[in-house]
Amino acid sequence: MTTKQTILKNLGIAILTSSLVACNSAEESKAKYSKEGKAYLASGDYEKAALAFKNVQQIDPKDWENHYQIGEVLSKQGKIEAAFKEYSMVTAQDDNHVMAKVRVGQIMLLNRNVEQAEKLVDDALAKDPNNLEALVLKAGAEAAKNNNDAAMALVEKALTIKPDETSAIMMMASIQLRMEKQDKAVSILKEAIAKKPEDIQLYSMLGGIYARNKQYPEAEDMLTAILKINPKEVQYYKHLALFQISTNQLDKAEATLRDAVQNLPENDTAKSMLLDFLQEKRSPDVAIAELLPMIEKHADDYVLKFKLVNLQLAKKDVPGAETTLKEVVEQDKLGPNGIVARNKLASIYVQTKRTAEAKQLNKEVLDANPRDSEALTLRGQFYLAENRIPESISDFRSVLVDQPNNTSVLRLLASAHLRNNEESLARENMEKVVGFTPNDESARLELASLYLKAGQKDQAKQQIENLLKVNPQSLKGFEALFKFYLSEKQWDKAQGVAKQVQELKPKDATGYYMSGLGYQVANKLEASIEAFQQALNKKPDAVEPLNEMIKSFMALKQPDKALAKLQQIVKQQPDNLIAYNLMGGVYLNGQKFSEAKAAFTKALEIKPDWYGPYRSLAIVAMSEKNKTQAMEYLRKGIDKTDGNFDLVVDLARFYQSEGQYDKVQALFEESYKAHPDSVLAVNNLASFLSDHEPTPASLERAAKLVEPLENSSNPSLLDTVGWIAYRQGNYDKAKNILLKVLEATPTAYVSQYHLGMIYYKLNDIAQAKEHLQKAVDSKVHFDGFSEAKDTLSKI
Repeated sequence: MTTKQTILKNLGIAILTSSLVACNSAEESKAKYSKEGKAYLASGDYEKAALAFKNVQQIDPKDWENHYQIGEVLSKQGKIEAAFKEYSMVTAQDDNHVMAKVRVGQIMLLNRNVEQAEKLVDDALAKDPNNLEALVLKAGAEAAKNNNDAAMALVEKALTIKPDETSAIMMMASIQLRMEKQDKAVSILKEAIAKKPEDIQLYSMLGGIYARNKQYPEAEDMLTAILKINPKEVQYYKHLALFQISTNQLDKAEATLRDAVQNLPENDTAKSMLLDFLQEKRSPDVAIAELLPMIEKHADDYVLKFKLVNLQLAKKDVPGAETTLKEVVEQDKLGPNGIVARNKLASIYVQTKRTAEAKQLNKEVLDANPRDSEALTLRGQFYLAENRIPESISDFRSVLVDQPNNTSVLRLLASAHLRNNEESLARENMEKVVGFTPNDESARLELASLYLKAGQKDQAKQQIENLLKVNPQSLKGFEALFKFYLSEKQWDKAQGVAKQVQELKPKDATGYYMSGLGYQVANKLEASIEAFQQALNKKPDAVEPLNEMIKSFMALKQPDKALAKLQQIVKQQPDNLIAYNLMGGVYLNGQKFSEAKAAFTKALEIKPDWYGPYRSLAIVAMSEKNKTQAMEYLRKGIDKTDGNFDLVVDLARFYQSEGQYDKVQALFEESYKAHPDSVLAVNNLASFLSDHEPTPASLERAAKLVEPLENSSNPSLLDTVGWIAYRQGNYDKAKNILLKVLEATPTAYVSQYHLGMIYYKLNDIAQAKEHLQKAVDSKVHFDGFSEAKDTLSKI
């Protein structure tokens, strides 16, 4: 008994000791990587700093100080939006991290979000009243509100605490600039430089003033002086080179970057800068030729290898990029760089439609590191594509636990909730995206759309107006506001928006086109024609204004004026196929078939592979009761347009009307053979097989064809999948699919017929009667109409 207790006791000590050793090992590794990252950051080697801090993150994703350091690296690299995400994450998780609040406030102030900046800096000062950067930030906020006296008082307080504080001196100079006292600002900076000749920030600000005044030699002198003060800091080579590029001194810029590589031989950032320059200003091949010898000398430098991957992708050498990434995987196995390489390789596989290979790599990464954010995000996207919504939501939420401000994942999560009919959760996540990235135009518009969908019109309008406050020149913002007023039938306000666009972009056709649309929907057709003409004056070859102008003429029953306008257009622009096509439509509407035929034929002479005129010529032929010629036009159109699906369906209807089902099948088989990856080709063939060849073998083939469509969000495609399941007797599956279809499109009469028949087979007579009645009440004759009517009469 004693022996057993001793053994268990010793085993317990061993286990405890083992866990402590593992814990200590992780903490030691974390401390080592953190120290390395800070050293690299201080030396200006930002890529190595980023890699070191990422290693810390893999060990401890909730080390918020480490996230702050990642933000510092990103900020130094000029990746302000990404830095903002990291700083914001820290403020959300660690309320006592003063500098994170200051950094977020600084970025907010740069984006003119003074209110939020002040809120953050006030909180920071409450925790640390003498924090110099916070005092200077508060001064900046006051200056932004034109409270120059208050701003100066704060600067003076900072200088009282530390008389040579650079940020306070620079803020003082900045306030002078705001007061248009440029000479005073220059004097302040020159005086400060005389006292602090090694202070790089002072030179930088003075150089910026010179650059804004186009005193380029003086500005370059400042940047050169900075480099002489600290020739070991890579960013100063970058600043000088960028200035030389901006002043079109490319050879000097290249020389500066080569100096950086020569003087900092172990600095990957210096090498990356030179390679980026060569890629952009010379060519990817020149950059690769420079890079390969570097890799030969430093075979274990993964930063250079990933740079090679980027260059190979830039020149669209996907096989080369794959080879390089596979070499990294082989070399680093499941180390941090091997994981990164697998993620990049999986992304390439996704883009090249090798989903199975991408999933395998994704699994390898998550097996090695179940919390890898890139891999979780990718798996979530796989789940989303497969309509496995709960799993996708779970993965996206897992990423957000460690990265709550990751706006890309927040948007994916919003999309997943929307697919799951959880609109309030979708809005909640998009609200977070907008909160983190207030300048993101598409995010605000997406949130406005979600508000409109929920009937929250005031909130939708507010988002659009906020977008225009942040970006007063946002054309998409004005278009959204214009559409909002049209939907509310506020015609005058819509015209007011169109007028603003005209003033914003006086040489552009957009504002006048918007005005024309506004008049058109308000039934002021004469005014709409005048506005569309103004749009065409700005852009004579514009398609939309011409198309809408002709619509207005026709609505006014003025075909002669429409034709006169079109004749004028083709006289000035002999190759304007849109004008000829519209002309054909006007003639066809007036039953002038020979003239219509001539106009459509002319359009095809200009663009033989445009499907529209073939359809129109078929309509002309049918109007002349020449069905054979109509079918010939469609057949010719299919040949010339590489099997346009609209033409295929039109011709199939002709064959079907004559009971030539063998020709219908041959046509759909031909279309599928030519476009096996097209969901339309698949849908057409599978629908035909299920409706007109419902043998067990044909149905089995149809079911196999539509397997990829089961994850579609397209109601029409899902209807086909459900109907095939019905034909095979799988009524429960068919019912579930058709219920989804009708939830998305409740007025789809064919789907009502399909669901009615499914309920009939399930012996749910009440539901069968309800849906079949809706199908019959549509009074639209469709395939199956007779069956719907007959079944309804039976029950």
